[in-house]
Amino acid sequence: MPTEQEEFYLKTISDLERRMRDRDPFEILGSSVLIRKLFLDDDPLVDQINRNYKFGITFYVIRPTPIDSDEYAILDDLDTSRVGKVPTGLTRDEFFKIIVLRIKGKEYTIRDVILFEANIIGAFHYGMEQSEKDKILKILDDQMSFGGYPSSLLQLKAIGRVVLKALDTLTQYIRQKRN
Repeated sequence: MPTEQEEFYLKTISDLERRMRDRDPFEILGSSVLIRKLFLDDDPLVDQINRNYKFGITFYVIRPTPIDSDEYAILDDLDTSRVGKVPTGLTRDEFFKIIVLRIKGKEYTIRDVILFEANIIGAFHYGMEQSEKDKILKILDDQMSFGGYPSSLLQLKAIGRVVLKALDTLTQYIRQKRN
């Protein structure tokens, strides 16, 4: 039987799975808070749960090839489901340091996108952009959309899919404890 903390983890994962299937921008935006809670908070939920199990967590991505340009964007190209591309396994630190955007000479990592969505755009806190990087991301989100989504939400959907795959073994193990 899962512990109370493990049930909380499973509910977080179920919520993230639901948001990744949803097409509503608000629902997608909310996934940033879940990913932040799982990996980026001071005592990340994944670490709390995995202390006892010590499952290896590997993030499989199509490693972006940086372009030597002032402007560069990886939108949903992180997803490993594309045909003909071989995914690369990364550690948590490597994954969250992937540069997914370069604009006006400033680089943005997966971590930056998640925190921007969670803390600035309003998934958790609705706040005015703080740094020059935040201001540039806000302008980009306001002016660029792809498939009906602001650019950072497309990135967030790809990030969420990769996160769910990385956590699959741990999640399935805890789900089996329910039986």
